[in-house]
Amino acid sequence: MELFGIRKSFSRRNFFGHGGYLEICRVAYPLIIMSASNSIMQFVDRKFLAENSTLDVAASMPAGILYFTLFAFFMSTCNYTSALVAQYHGANDRSSVLHAVWAGQTLAVAAGVIITFLIPPIGRFCILHSGHPAELISRELEYFSSLLPSGVFLCMAAPCFAFFSGQGRTIPVAVINISGCLLNIFLDYIFIFGKCGLPAFGIFGAGIATSICCFCIMAAAMICFYAQNQRKIPTRKRWEFRPELIGKLIRFGAPAGFQTFIDVGAWTMVSFLIGHLGPAALAASVIALSINNIYFVPLLGLSDSTAIVVGQYIGRQRHGIAQQAAYRAWRISAVYAFCGVLVYMLLPGTLAEFFSPAQQSNVDFAEVSNICVGVLAAAALFNACDSIKFVFMGAMRGAGDTVAIFLLNSLTAWGLLVPGTLLLTLVFRASIYVVWSFVAMVCVIDAMIFLWRFQSGKWKTIKLISHTEAEPLEVEQAVYDRITS
Repeated sequence: MELFGIRKSFSRRNFFGHGGYLEICRVAYPLIIMSASNSIMQFVDRKFLAENSTLDVAASMPAGILYFTLFAFFMSTCNYTSALVAQYHGANDRSSVLHAVWAGQTLAVAAGVIITFLIPPIGRFCILHSGHPAELISRELEYFSSLLPSGVFLCMAAPCFAFFSGQGRTIPVAVINISGCLLNIFLDYIFIFGKCGLPAFGIFGAGIATSICCFCIMAAAMICFYAQNQRKIPTRKRWEFRPELIGKLIRFGAPAGFQTFIDVGAWTMVSFLIGHLGPAALAASVIALSINNIYFVPLLGLSDSTAIVVGQYIGRQRHGIAQQAAYRAWRISAVYAFCGVLVYMLLPGTLAEFFSPAQQSNVDFAEVSNICVGVLAAAALFNACDSIKFVFMGAMRGAGDTVAIFLLNSLTAWGLLVPGTLLLTLVFRASIYVVWSFVAMVCVIDAMIFLWRFQSGKWKTIKLISHTEAEPLEVEQAVYDRITS
Protein backbone atom coordinates (compact mmCIF):
# COMPACT_ATOMS: atom_id res chain seq x y z
CA MET A 1 0.00 0.00 0.00
CA GLU A 2 1.54 3.32 -1.12
CA LEU A 3 0.46 5.20 1.98
CA PHE A 4 2.60 3.11 4.32
CA GLY A 5 5.42 2.02 1.98
CA ILE A 6 8.06 2.94 4.55
CA ARG A 7 11.01 1.09 3.01
CA LYS A 8 10.52 2.60 -0.43
CA SER A 9 9.90 6.04 1.05
CA PHE A 10 13.62 6.70 1.35
CA SER A 11 14.65 5.74 -2.17
CA ARG A 12 16.57 8.16 -4.33
CA ARG A 13 13.65 8.42 -6.76
CA ASN A 14 11.31 9.50 -3.96
CA PHE A 15 13.64 12.36 -3.08
CA PHE A 16 14.96 13.53 -6.46
CA GLY A 17 12.55 12.13 -9.07
CA HIS A 18 9.57 13.81 -10.70
CA GLY A 19 7.03 14.69 -8.02
CA GLY A 20 9.59 13.82 -5.35
CA TYR A 21 10.04 15.24 -1.86
CA LEU A 22 12.41 17.96 -3.06
CA GLU A 23 10.05 19.18 -5.78
CA ILE A 24 7.11 19.21 -3.37
CA CYS A 25 9.15 21.05 -0.74
CA ARG A 26 10.40 23.58 -3.28
CA VAL A 27 6.82 24.53 -4.07
CA ALA A 28 5.57 24.04 -0.51
CA TYR A 29 8.09 25.81 1.72
CA PRO A 30 7.11 29.39 0.75
CA LEU A 31 3.43 28.48 1.18
CA ILE A 32 4.14 26.79 4.52
CA ILE A 33 6.12 29.80 5.74
CA MET A 34 3.30 32.04 4.54
CA SER A 35 0.70 29.89 6.30
CA ALA A 36 2.81 29.83 9.45
CA SER A 37 3.10 33.61 9.37
CA ASN A 38 -0.69 33.83 9.05
CA SER A 39 -1.19 31.54 12.03
CA ILE A 40 1.39 33.47 14.08
CA MET A 41 -0.43 36.68 13.17
CA GLN A 42 -3.73 35.20 14.36
CA PHE A 43 -2.02 33.90 17.48
CA VAL A 44 -0.60 37.34 18.31
CA ASP A 45 -3.97 38.90 17.49
CA ARG A 46 -5.70 36.58 20.00
CA LYS A 47 -2.90 37.22 22.50
CA PHE A 48 -3.43 40.99 22.29
CA LEU A 49 -7.20 40.54 22.60
CA ALA A 50 -6.75 38.20 25.59
CA GLU A 51 -4.58 40.81 27.32
CA ASN A 52 -7.20 43.44 26.61
CA SER A 53 -10.17 41.32 27.79
CA THR A 54 -11.11 37.65 28.06
CA LEU A 55 -14.51 38.59 26.62
CA ASP A 56 -12.79 40.07 23.56
CA VAL A 57 -10.93 36.84 22.81
CA ALA A 58 -14.12 34.82 23.43
CA ALA A 59 -16.08 36.97 20.95
CA SER A 60 -13.36 36.89 18.29
CA MET A 61 -13.80 33.22 17.35
CA PRO A 62 -17.56 33.04 16.54
CA ALA A 63 -17.53 36.45 14.85
CA GLY A 64 -14.34 35.69 12.93
CA ILE A 65 -15.54 32.28 11.76
CA LEU A 66 -18.94 33.70 10.78
CA TYR A 67 -17.24 36.40 8.73
CA PHE A 68 -15.06 33.82 6.98
CA THR A 69 -18.02 31.49 6.42
CA LEU A 70 -20.02 34.13 4.60
CA PHE A 71 -17.29 35.05 2.14
CA ALA A 72 -15.49 31.67 1.97
CA PHE A 73 -17.52 30.55 -1.07
CA PHE A 74 -16.39 33.55 -3.11
CA MET A 75 -12.81 33.34 -1.87
CA SER A 76 -12.46 29.62 -2.66
CA THR A 77 -14.07 30.01 -6.08
CA CYS A 78 -11.64 32.79 -7.00
CA ASN A 79 -8.75 30.78 -5.55
CA TYR A 80 -9.54 27.87 -7.83
CA THR A 81 -7.94 29.93 -10.59
CA SER A 82 -4.64 28.41 -9.38
CA ALA A 83 -5.78 24.88 -10.34
CA LEU A 84 -6.52 26.04 -13.89
CA VAL A 85 -3.21 27.90 -14.07
CA ALA A 86 -1.32 24.82 -12.79
CA GLN A 87 -2.75 22.51 -15.45
CA TYR A 88 -2.31 25.02 -18.25
CA HIS A 89 1.25 25.65 -17.08
CA GLY A 90 1.90 21.90 -17.06
CA ALA A 91 0.54 21.74 -20.63
CA ASN A 92 2.84 24.68 -21.58
CA ASP A 93 -0.13 26.83 -22.67
CA ARG A 94 0.91 30.37 -21.65
CA SER A 95 -1.99 32.10 -23.38
CA SER A 96 -4.55 30.09 -21.42
CA VAL A 97 -2.67 30.80 -18.18
CA LEU A 98 -3.27 34.50 -18.69
CA HIS A 99 -6.87 34.04 -19.78
CA ALA A 100 -7.54 31.93 -16.66
CA VAL A 101 -6.30 34.78 -14.45
CA TRP A 102 -8.51 37.27 -16.28
CA ALA A 103 -11.49 34.96 -15.78
CA GLY A 104 -10.67 34.83 -12.07
CA GLN A 105 -10.50 38.62 -11.90
CA THR A 106 -13.94 38.86 -13.50
CA LEU A 107 -15.40 36.58 -10.84
CA ALA A 108 -13.57 38.51 -8.11
CA VAL A 109 -15.24 41.78 -9.11
CA ALA A 110 -18.68 40.14 -8.95
CA ALA A 111 -17.80 38.58 -5.58
CA GLY A 112 -16.70 41.94 -4.19
CA VAL A 113 -20.07 43.51 -5.02
CA ILE A 114 -21.97 40.69 -3.29
CA ILE A 115 -19.74 40.76 -0.19
CA THR A 116 -20.18 44.52 0.11
CA PHE A 117 -23.97 44.65 -0.10
CA LEU A 118 -25.36 41.20 0.80
CA ILE A 119 -23.12 39.78 3.52
CA PRO A 120 -23.41 42.53 6.22
CA PRO A 121 -27.16 42.15 6.97
CA ILE A 122 -26.89 38.35 6.98
CA GLY A 123 -24.00 38.44 9.44
CA ARG A 124 -25.71 40.88 11.81
CA PHE A 125 -28.86 38.74 11.79
CA CYS A 126 -26.87 35.60 12.69
CA ILE A 127 -25.04 37.30 15.56
CA LEU A 128 -28.15 38.96 17.01
CA HIS A 129 -29.99 35.62 17.01
CA SER A 130 -27.08 33.51 18.26
CA GLY A 131 -28.37 33.33 21.83
CA HIS A 132 -25.04 34.52 23.22
CA PRO A 133 -24.88 36.86 26.25
CA ALA A 134 -25.34 40.56 25.41
CA GLU A 135 -21.77 41.36 26.43
CA LEU A 136 -20.48 38.92 23.81
CA ILE A 137 -22.92 39.99 21.07
CA SER A 138 -21.82 43.64 21.18
CA ARG A 139 -18.18 42.63 20.72
CA GLU A 140 -19.01 40.12 18.00
CA LEU A 141 -20.84 42.82 16.01
CA GLU A 142 -17.88 45.18 16.30
CA TYR A 143 -15.40 42.56 15.12
CA PHE A 144 -17.60 41.32 12.27
CA SER A 145 -18.26 44.78 10.83
CA SER A 146 -14.59 45.79 10.97
CA LEU A 147 -13.48 42.61 9.16
CA LEU A 148 -15.88 42.91 6.20
CA PRO A 149 -13.70 45.03 3.85
CA SER A 150 -10.87 42.49 4.06
CA GLY A 151 -13.03 39.88 2.28
CA VAL A 152 -13.35 42.06 -0.81
CA PHE A 153 -9.62 42.75 -0.92
CA LEU A 154 -8.68 39.06 -0.56
CA CYS A 155 -11.00 38.00 -3.39
CA MET A 156 -9.48 40.64 -5.67
CA ALA A 157 -5.95 39.48 -4.80
CA ALA A 158 -6.66 35.74 -5.27
CA PRO A 159 -6.44 35.54 -9.12
CA CYS A 160 -3.16 37.51 -9.13
CA PHE A 161 -1.68 35.14 -6.56
CA ALA A 162 -2.96 32.19 -8.62
CA PHE A 163 -0.88 33.41 -11.57
CA PHE A 164 2.28 32.82 -9.53
CA SER A 165 1.35 29.84 -7.36
CA GLY A 166 -0.16 27.84 -10.22
CA GLN A 167 3.18 28.01 -12.01
CA GLY A 168 5.01 26.89 -8.88
CA ARG A 169 6.38 30.41 -8.30
CA THR A 170 5.30 30.54 -4.69
CA ILE A 171 8.00 32.84 -3.30
CA PRO A 172 6.34 36.13 -4.43
CA VAL A 173 3.06 34.94 -2.91
CA ALA A 174 4.79 34.16 0.38
CA VAL A 175 6.77 37.41 0.54
CA ILE A 176 3.68 39.58 0.01
CA ASN A 177 1.58 37.70 2.57
CA ILE A 178 4.34 37.53 5.18
CA SER A 179 4.88 41.28 4.84
CA GLY A 180 1.15 41.80 5.30
CA CYS A 181 1.17 39.66 8.44
CA LEU A 182 4.02 41.64 9.98
CA LEU A 183 2.17 44.88 9.21
CA ASN A 184 -0.98 43.43 10.76
CA ILE A 185 0.80 42.60 14.04
CA PHE A 186 2.13 46.15 14.22
CA LEU A 187 -1.27 47.72 13.50
CA ASP A 188 -3.00 45.34 15.95
CA TYR A 189 -0.81 46.63 18.74
CA ILE A 190 -1.56 50.24 17.83
CA PHE A 191 -5.32 49.93 17.32
CA ILE A 192 -6.18 47.45 20.09
CA PHE A 193 -4.28 49.19 22.88
CA GLY A 194 -4.42 52.76 21.54
CA LYS A 195 -0.81 53.67 20.78
CA CYS A 196 0.74 56.50 18.72
CA GLY A 197 -1.88 58.96 19.94
CA LEU A 198 -4.87 56.84 18.86
CA PRO A 199 -7.67 55.76 21.22
CA ALA A 200 -7.89 52.11 22.27
CA PHE A 201 -10.32 50.44 19.85
CA GLY A 202 -10.13 46.95 21.40
CA ILE A 203 -11.66 44.19 19.30
CA PHE A 204 -12.89 46.70 16.67
CA GLY A 205 -9.29 47.82 16.17
CA ALA A 206 -8.18 44.24 15.52
CA GLY A 207 -10.63 43.99 12.61
CA ILE A 208 -9.65 47.39 11.19
CA ALA A 209 -5.96 46.38 11.26
CA THR A 210 -6.78 43.21 9.31
CA SER A 211 -8.75 45.11 6.66
CA ILE A 212 -5.96 47.65 6.14
CA CYS A 213 -3.39 44.88 5.71
CA CYS A 214 -5.58 42.97 3.24
CA PHE A 215 -5.83 46.12 1.12
CA CYS A 216 -2.03 46.40 1.09
CA ILE A 217 -1.72 42.72 0.13
CA MET A 218 -4.18 43.18 -2.75
CA ALA A 219 -2.30 46.24 -4.03
CA ALA A 220 1.06 44.44 -3.89
CA ALA A 221 -0.32 41.34 -5.67
CA MET A 222 -1.75 43.44 -8.51
CA ILE A 223 1.47 45.42 -8.91
CA CYS A 224 3.51 42.19 -9.20
CA PHE A 225 1.08 40.71 -11.70
CA TYR A 226 0.99 43.71 -14.01
CA ALA A 227 4.76 44.27 -13.71
CA GLN A 228 5.63 40.97 -15.45
CA ASN A 229 7.85 40.82 -18.52
CA GLN A 230 5.36 41.71 -21.25
CA ARG A 231 7.31 39.88 -23.96
CA LYS A 232 6.94 36.55 -22.15
CA ILE A 233 3.40 36.99 -20.92
CA PRO A 234 1.53 40.25 -21.63
CA THR A 235 -0.38 40.77 -18.39
CA ARG A 236 -1.16 44.37 -19.37
CA LYS A 237 -2.62 43.30 -22.69
CA ARG A 238 -6.22 44.22 -23.44
CA TRP A 239 -8.51 42.08 -21.31
CA GLU A 240 -10.27 39.32 -23.25
CA PHE A 241 -13.56 37.80 -22.24
CA ARG A 242 -13.45 33.99 -22.34
CA PRO A 243 -16.83 32.64 -21.23
CA GLU A 244 -15.63 29.03 -21.43
CA LEU A 245 -12.94 29.71 -18.78
CA ILE A 246 -15.37 31.53 -16.53
CA GLY A 247 -17.64 28.52 -17.00
CA LYS A 248 -14.83 26.18 -15.91
CA LEU A 249 -14.14 28.28 -12.85
CA ILE A 250 -17.80 28.13 -11.91
CA ARG A 251 -18.15 24.44 -12.75
CA PHE A 252 -15.08 23.30 -10.80
CA GLY A 253 -14.51 26.27 -8.50
CA ALA A 254 -18.06 26.65 -7.21
CA PRO A 255 -18.07 23.15 -5.63
CA ALA A 256 -14.74 24.04 -4.00
CA GLY A 257 -16.33 27.25 -2.77
CA PHE A 258 -19.38 25.43 -1.46
CA GLN A 259 -17.11 22.89 0.24
CA THR A 260 -15.28 25.64 2.09
CA PHE A 261 -18.60 27.30 2.89
CA ILE A 262 -20.20 24.20 4.37
CA ASP A 263 -17.01 23.17 6.18
CA VAL A 264 -16.39 26.54 7.79
CA GLY A 265 -20.12 26.95 8.27
CA ALA A 266 -20.18 23.74 10.27
CA TRP A 267 -17.33 24.97 12.46
CA THR A 268 -19.16 28.26 12.88
CA MET A 269 -22.17 26.36 14.13
CA VAL A 270 -19.97 24.32 16.47
CA SER A 271 -18.37 27.47 17.91
CA PHE A 272 -21.76 29.07 18.51
CA LEU A 273 -23.05 25.88 20.15
CA ILE A 274 -19.99 25.72 22.41
CA GLY A 275 -20.90 29.28 23.47
CA HIS A 276 -23.97 27.79 25.15
CA LEU A 277 -21.66 25.90 27.54
CA GLY A 278 -20.55 29.20 29.04
CA PRO A 279 -17.91 31.91 28.53
CA ALA A 280 -15.16 29.77 30.10
CA ALA A 281 -15.73 26.87 27.70
CA LEU A 282 -15.89 29.23 24.72
CA ALA A 283 -12.77 31.16 25.77
CA ALA A 284 -10.85 27.88 26.31
CA SER A 285 -11.91 26.63 22.88
CA VAL A 286 -10.82 29.90 21.25
CA ILE A 287 -7.44 29.79 22.99
CA ALA A 288 -6.90 26.11 22.14
CA LEU A 289 -7.81 26.68 18.49
CA SER A 290 -5.57 29.77 18.34
CA ILE A 291 -2.69 27.64 19.59
CA ASN A 292 -3.67 24.92 17.16
CA ASN A 293 -3.59 27.33 14.21
CA ILE A 294 0.18 27.64 14.56
CA TYR A 295 0.41 23.90 13.99
CA PHE A 296 -2.54 23.39 11.65
CA VAL A 297 -2.34 26.25 9.14
CA PRO A 298 1.01 25.12 7.65
CA LEU A 299 -0.79 21.92 6.65
CA LEU A 300 -2.95 24.11 4.41
CA GLY A 301 0.23 25.33 2.72
CA LEU A 302 1.27 21.74 2.08
CA SER A 303 -2.24 20.97 0.79
CA ASP A 304 -2.06 23.89 -1.65
CA SER A 305 1.38 22.82 -2.87
CA THR A 306 0.10 19.26 -3.37
CA ALA A 307 -2.73 20.65 -5.52
CA ILE A 308 -0.20 22.63 -7.58
CA VAL A 309 2.24 19.76 -8.17
CA VAL A 310 -0.54 17.26 -8.90
CA GLY A 311 -2.24 19.74 -11.24
CA GLN A 312 0.96 20.40 -13.18
CA TYR A 313 1.63 16.72 -13.78
CA ILE A 314 -1.96 16.12 -14.79
CA GLY A 315 -1.51 19.00 -17.24
CA ARG A 316 1.44 17.01 -18.66
CA GLN A 317 -0.78 13.89 -18.69
CA ARG A 318 1.41 12.09 -16.18
CA HIS A 319 -1.20 10.82 -13.76
CA GLY A 320 1.10 8.19 -12.29
CA ILE A 321 3.59 10.80 -11.12
CA ALA A 322 0.72 12.94 -9.84
CA GLN A 323 -0.48 10.04 -7.69
CA GLN A 324 3.00 9.36 -6.32
CA ALA A 325 3.43 13.05 -5.48
CA ALA A 326 0.27 12.97 -3.35
CA TYR A 327 1.54 10.01 -1.30
CA ARG A 328 4.92 11.67 -0.83
CA ALA A 329 3.23 14.86 0.35
CA TRP A 330 1.34 12.82 2.94
CA ARG A 331 4.56 11.33 4.28
CA ILE A 332 5.91 14.83 4.79
CA SER A 333 2.74 15.86 6.61
CA ALA A 334 2.84 12.71 8.78
CA VAL A 335 6.27 13.63 10.15
CA TYR A 336 5.00 17.13 10.90
CA ALA A 337 1.86 15.75 12.57
CA PHE A 338 3.93 13.54 14.88
CA CYS A 339 5.98 16.53 16.06
CA GLY A 340 2.78 18.47 16.78
CA VAL A 341 1.33 15.62 18.86
CA LEU A 342 4.46 15.54 21.00
CA VAL A 343 4.24 19.27 21.75
CA TYR A 344 0.55 19.09 22.67
CA MET A 345 1.09 16.12 24.96
CA LEU A 346 4.15 17.54 26.76
CA LEU A 347 3.38 21.28 27.06
CA PRO A 348 -0.41 21.87 27.14
CA GLY A 349 -0.45 23.91 30.37
CA THR A 350 2.42 26.13 29.29
CA LEU A 351 0.71 26.88 25.99
CA ALA A 352 -2.58 27.75 27.70
CA GLU A 353 -0.95 30.05 30.27
CA PHE A 354 0.47 32.15 27.47
CA PHE A 355 -3.02 33.62 27.04
CA SER A 356 -3.49 34.69 30.65
CA PRO A 357 -5.10 38.18 30.81
CA ALA A 358 -3.22 41.16 32.21
CA GLN A 359 -6.17 42.02 34.44
CA GLN A 360 -9.02 40.11 36.03
CA SER A 361 -12.34 39.74 34.21
CA ASN A 362 -15.68 38.07 34.82
CA VAL A 363 -14.26 34.76 33.56
CA ASP A 364 -11.99 32.67 35.82
CA PHE A 365 -8.83 32.06 33.78
CA ALA A 366 -7.77 29.11 35.95
CA GLU A 367 -10.90 27.28 34.80
CA VAL A 368 -10.24 28.37 31.22
CA SER A 369 -6.68 27.00 31.39
CA ASN A 370 -7.80 23.60 32.72
CA ILE A 371 -10.39 23.23 29.96
CA CYS A 372 -7.83 24.29 27.36
CA VAL A 373 -5.52 21.40 28.29
CA GLY A 374 -8.29 18.89 27.53
CA VAL A 375 -9.20 20.56 24.24
CA LEU A 376 -5.54 20.44 23.12
CA ALA A 377 -5.49 16.68 23.72
CA ALA A 378 -8.41 16.30 21.32
CA ALA A 379 -6.68 18.68 18.88
CA ALA A 380 -3.63 16.39 18.81
CA LEU A 381 -5.82 13.57 17.50
CA PHE A 382 -7.77 15.49 14.88
CA ASN A 383 -4.59 17.18 13.62
CA ALA A 384 -3.10 13.76 12.89
CA CYS A 385 -6.25 12.95 10.90
CA ASP A 386 -6.20 16.31 9.11
CA SER A 387 -2.67 15.54 7.91
CA ILE A 388 -4.30 12.79 5.83
CA LYS A 389 -7.46 14.63 4.84
CA PHE A 390 -5.99 17.91 3.63
CA VAL A 391 -3.15 16.45 1.58
CA PHE A 392 -5.40 14.09 -0.37
CA MET A 393 -8.10 16.72 -0.60
CA GLY A 394 -5.48 19.04 -2.13
CA ALA A 395 -4.54 16.37 -4.67
CA MET A 396 -8.19 15.86 -5.60
CA ARG A 397 -8.68 19.62 -5.89
CA GLY A 398 -5.71 19.90 -8.25
CA ALA A 399 -7.26 17.18 -10.41
CA GLY A 400 -10.65 18.90 -10.51
CA ASP A 401 -12.48 16.37 -8.31
CA THR A 402 -14.20 19.19 -6.44
CA VAL A 403 -17.74 17.82 -6.57
CA ALA A 404 -16.66 14.72 -4.62
CA ILE A 405 -14.86 16.91 -2.08
CA PHE A 406 -18.02 18.96 -1.61
CA LEU A 407 -20.29 15.94 -1.20
CA LEU A 408 -17.98 14.07 1.17
CA ASN A 409 -17.37 17.13 3.32
CA SER A 410 -21.10 17.84 3.45
CA LEU A 411 -21.71 14.29 4.65
CA THR A 412 -19.30 14.50 7.58
CA ALA A 413 -19.80 18.17 8.47
CA TRP A 414 -23.59 18.39 8.39
CA GLY A 415 -24.41 14.71 8.69
CA LEU A 416 -22.20 14.03 11.74
CA LEU A 417 -20.39 17.04 13.20
CA VAL A 418 -23.20 19.59 13.52
CA PRO A 419 -26.05 17.22 14.55
CA GLY A 420 -23.81 15.50 17.10
CA THR A 421 -22.59 18.75 18.62
CA LEU A 422 -26.16 20.05 18.68
CA LEU A 423 -27.33 17.03 20.66
CA LEU A 424 -24.37 17.10 23.04
CA THR A 425 -24.64 20.81 23.87
CA LEU A 426 -28.39 21.51 23.84
CA VAL A 427 -30.00 18.15 24.63
CA PHE A 428 -27.58 16.14 26.76
CA ARG A 429 -25.72 19.17 28.19
CA ALA A 430 -22.45 17.24 27.91
CA SER A 431 -19.16 18.62 29.19
CA ILE A 432 -16.76 20.48 26.91
CA TYR A 433 -14.42 17.46 27.03
CA VAL A 434 -17.11 15.15 25.63
CA VAL A 435 -17.90 17.64 22.86
CA TRP A 436 -14.28 17.90 21.71
CA SER A 437 -13.80 14.12 21.93
CA PHE A 438 -16.75 13.77 19.56
CA VAL A 439 -15.19 16.35 17.20
CA ALA A 440 -11.96 14.33 17.15
CA MET A 441 -13.90 11.15 16.32
CA VAL A 442 -15.59 12.87 13.37
CA CYS A 443 -12.16 13.96 12.08
CA VAL A 444 -10.98 10.33 12.11
CA ILE A 445 -13.97 9.33 9.96
CA ASP A 446 -13.37 12.32 7.68
CA ALA A 447 -9.75 11.34 7.03
CA MET A 448 -10.62 7.73 6.17
CA ILE A 449 -13.31 8.82 3.71
CA PHE A 450 -10.97 11.13 1.77
CA LEU A 451 -8.24 8.50 1.69
CA TRP A 452 -10.72 6.02 0.25
CA ARG A 453 -11.85 8.46 -2.42
CA PHE A 454 -8.33 9.25 -3.55
CA GLN A 455 -7.34 5.59 -3.74
CA SER A 456 -10.42 4.85 -5.85
CA GLY A 457 -8.69 6.71 -8.72
CA LYS A 458 -11.86 8.45 -9.92
CA TRP A 459 -9.99 11.76 -10.04
CA LYS A 460 -7.89 10.44 -12.96
CA THR A 461 -10.92 10.47 -15.27
CA ILE A 462 -11.69 14.18 -14.84
CA LYS A 463 -10.78 16.53 -17.72
CA LEU A 464 -10.22 20.02 -16.35
CA ILE A 465 -8.46 21.26 -19.51
CA SER A 466 -8.16 20.01 -23.09
CA HIS A 467 -4.81 18.88 -24.50
CA THR A 468 -4.00 19.75 -28.08
CA GLU A 469 -0.49 18.34 -28.39
CA ALA A 470 -0.12 15.87 -25.59
CA GLU A 471 1.34 12.41 -25.57
CA PRO A 472 -1.36 9.77 -25.03
CA LEU A 473 -1.97 9.03 -21.39
CA GLU A 474 -1.55 5.29 -21.88
CA VAL A 475 1.99 5.74 -23.24
CA GLU A 476 3.02 8.07 -20.43
CA GLN A 477 1.54 5.73 -17.84
CA ALA A 478 3.33 2.71 -19.30
CA VAL A 479 6.67 4.54 -19.31
CA TYR A 480 6.20 5.69 -15.72
CA ASP A 481 5.17 2.22 -14.53
CA ARG A 482 8.26 0.67 -16.16
CA ILE A 483 10.58 3.24 -14.52
CA THR A 484 9.14 2.78 -11.04
CA SER A 485 8.82 -1.01 -11.18
